[in-house]
Amino acid sequence: MAWEFLAPILTPAALRSVQADGRPLLTLLLTIIGLSTFVGVCFYISFVTGKAFPKKKVEKKGGFLGFGKK
Repeated sequence: MAWEFLAPILTPAALRSVQADGRPLLTLLLTIIGLSTFVGVCFYISFVTGKAFPKKKVEKKGGFLGFGKK
């Protein structure tokens, strides 16, 4: 069958169940792949747009609590 490669990690009863109806396992695998792709695209968009707007450097004020001279 199509799910024989899972035999080392599944019990015989679980393997028979997956071979009888593999849709839940297939749905799980496709969901994991889809969510991983979505997170990757979101991270890429965040990374690319973050480079377009560099962070401003904060000026350090001297003295106690920012008062007074350095």
